[in-house]
Order: sequence, then C-alpha cells, then structure tokens
Amino acid sequence: MKVQRITREEHTRFIAQQSSASFLQLPEWGDVKKEWRSESIGIYKENECVGTALILYRSLPKIGRSFAYIPEGPALSSATHLDAELLNALKSYVKSAGAFLLRIGTPLPLRDWSTEKIKDALASTEATSLINIPSDHEYSSGVAAVQALESAGWKNINTSDGFGEGQPNFLFQLDLLGKDRESLLAGFNQLWRRNIKRAEKEGVVVRRGTRSDLALFHVAYLETAARDGFIPRPLHYFERMWDALNGTNEHLYLFLAEWQSSVIASSIAIRVGDHYWYSYGASTAFGRDARGSNAVQWAMMEDALDRSCATYDLRGITPTLDPHDSHVGLIQFKVGTGGYAREVIGEWEVVISPVLAKAFHLYLRLRK
Repeated sequence: MKVQRITREEHTRFIAQQSSASFLQLPEWGDVKKEWRSESIGIYKENECVGTALILYRSLPKIGRSFAYIPEGPALSSATHLDAELLNALKSYVKSAGAFLLRIGTPLPLRDWSTEKIKDALASTEATSLINIPSDHEYSSGVAAVQALESAGWKNINTSDGFGEGQPNFLFQLDLLGKDRESLLAGFNQLWRRNIKRAEKEGVVVRRGTRSDLALFHVAYLETAARDGFIPRPLHYFERMWDALNGTNEHLYLFLAEWQSSVIASSIAIRVGDHYWYSYGASTAFGRDARGSNAVQWAMMEDALDRSCATYDLRGITPTLDPHDSHVGLIQFKVGTGGYAREVIGEWEVVISPVLAKAFHLYLRLRK
C-alpha cells in the first residue's frame, strides 16, 4: 500500500465515485480551514486508488514540526478496510512530512440504536447512557477497525460525553431509502408532526437563501450563541464556507424560516453524494411559538428526499439518557424524528515524536 500526494482534481474525482464521503474530506474544506495547511493524498494498492484523504497540518511555532489531522477520514472505497497496512502507510507518510502526531476521525459505524430502543431507555429509571444498553446492530467492519487501531498502538481520544476535541462520535441519523414525504412524516412523533402543522398554520414560509442571506442567518445565530452559551463563529467564516463549498460544485444550502417579515429560524445544510447533513442551526426568541425551527428541519428533509439522498444526518448527540443531565434534551428532540442513534469509531491518534506530542497536549490543556 502506498500513499502519495494527488491533485485536487484527482481527489474530487475519487470522492464523486463514492456513494458518500464526509464534507470534511472534500479538498475544498482545506479552503475553509485557512489557519491550517492542507493537502490531498491518494491511497494506492497495486496502482489502484482505493482511498483519499484531506490532511490538515498545524505547525508548532519556531519548531517546524506539525500536528496532522484527517477529519472524518480517510475516505475509502467500499472494498478497502482500515487495517494495519493502511494505518502504517498513513503514519509513514505524515512522518516524512514532518508531523509529530497524527489524528484521524473516520466515521465508520460501530453500533446503532433504534428510536424504539431509545424511547424505552428514556422511559426507564435505570438506563443512564446509550453505551449501557444493548444496541440494535453492531458493525463488524467498525469492530475490526478498532482492533486494528489498538493493535497498531493508536490511542482512542473520544470522551464519555461524545464531544471531544474533534468531531462527535455519537450521531443521530434518518434513513431516507425508500421514503417519501408521507412515510417520513409517519415516523415522526406526535410533537414533531404537531409543530410542523403549527408552523404551516401560523404562516411560516421557508425559502432557500443566497450568499447575501448569510447575514440574516448570522443575526439569528449570534442570538442562539448568547442564549445557549457557546462561542459563535464570525460571519466571514460562513461566507468562506459558502465560497469554498459552492465553487466548482454546489454542496452547501441555506434555509430561512420567515414569519411576520422576520427570520425566526435558519439552518445550513451540506450534501455530498447521498449523504445530507444538518450542519448549523439558529433561531430567535421572537416567533418561537410559530415553530420555525421545525419548519426549517422539515424543509431540509424534503430537499434531501428530492435529491434522492439515503441519509439525513442531524449530527452530534451525547449518549446520556439521564433525565437530570442538561444534554438529554438533545437526544429527546432528535429521537422525535424516528431515526436512529449511531456510534462511530471516532477520533484516534498515534504519536510520532513523544516529546513534541506531550508538549502539544499540555498546550491544549492550558488553552482550555
């Protein structure tokens, strides 16, 4: 197995041939993450490209050595596995590029929990976490990948709440295969259906936005950040996302819910292949009872259906089922769509230079 640098065009061509790949593995994502140096690599076996990766590098000041990160990657063909040979090839490549630490976060699935299983657990006074209840399905490919990572000396850096330093390793998704609007709605719980009808009755109108409408999204987003206590990204970050992901191909879509001449909810969606992500969401206190957030979600799901997508991804959740945990509302909200919770193998890292890796982790702890 061989790893080598490839052109953006070669990278894009491989991604287009796959049914799905993370948008974080598009070569364009490197244009979004301006604070990192990026490159596209190809993974070859017997002269056939069987995978690609967008590698992001962040250099340590004055040292010239880098932290290498492959977010939600590498992207592999269906017949290619994350095994020892591939892991060693990736490690050798970034070592030759001057990296002291390599982190990957491939979204290979490990386990799924159905809505029914989650509802039963939420109603129970005993279950406190998804990881403590039996799953509905376990993926042998994910289990094998974890075993390969452990055997090769990689460290699992996922956290117990599902949100670590990188991407979440617990997700909530909807299966859209074979679904139409009627069957998708039928899978929603009563509250979701009632809120969608409430938005219609109130006269909420959802429309697709343009780049200039990002400013309207951002106003609602800043209010959401202040209300929920997170640090917001600046408007120019979303403008950069738009320019990068809607340059050669259209991957990013903006939706705005309007009521009484005001934007009361807005969301950003991203699509690659047959996978459709709810990426960012925002809402205002004004018009809250008009249920603009539910209307926006439904509009995005309809759009995903119209584009023949197989998966609608509501992104991260925490595995908590504890009614006293403030994060439990996240899974309670998303389970109303009738989807499933998924644990992916998440983020792992391998040390190349122990001294520099230790200094880097100390820096991360001090920064928090």
